[in-house]
Amino acid sequence: MEKSYTVIGGADGPTSIFLAGNFKGHKEKNIIKIIKRKILNTKVNIKRKKAAKLIVPNPHTIEQTIQYIKQQYHAEEADCSYPYFNERKLNMKYLLIQRKKPELLGEEKKIVPPQDFNNIELLNKWQKSIEEWSNKCLKKTESISDKAFPTDYHLFLINKEEDGTLEIELDTLYPNISISYSGNKKILEPILKNIYMYYGVSKKDIHYKTERYKTLLSILSS
Repeated sequence: MEKSYTVIGGADGPTSIFLAGNFKGHKEKNIIKIIKRKILNTKVNIKRKKAAKLIVPNPHTIEQTIQYIKQQYHAEEADCSYPYFNERKLNMKYLLIQRKKPELLGEEKKIVPPQDFNNIELLNKWQKSIEEWSNKCLKKTESISDKAFPTDYHLFLINKEEDGTLEIELDTLYPNISISYSGNKKILEPILKNIYMYYGVSKKDIHYKTERYKTLLSILSS
């Protein structure tokens, strides 16, 4: 029996995995993908464990966080004149309804991904289905009145000039914060992490692994 030996070297350390077996063609590629995925998952888990140690109870309210970003980073509140304001507001409302009152959106549709991601035709069809369903949900969200689902949306911008801009989205009625940026990662990502850290988590969040805790952990381990 012909055997082949595969070595996968780790770029971030002395990680070498030797595979011995009868691997040919796509089977060998599949094995390599599985091993690479396991290596990646291990690295992610290590990062998450390190990040978890940094998280201690020190929560702040949305209102306190707004004051913090104004004082610390001179954040300015945007209004409907900002090109992306209405789009961001609608997306935030949709996410909040999903979490708090999903029944307002009707029955959720399950869109099953293709088994073969190398099949471009099936992949494009799947992506198109997601886009169509997403657009349908957003239209449904637009039709939901403020009386049926009130929100208190705010969008703040931190402009770092040539380094880019951060968008901080908040809702005070359903304490929620979402931050994104476009520009220099080395400059903007530390600011993003610092704001999430200031917003923080409580003992209860840590104990019950709430969405607030999971979000902070994900941000710090990214």
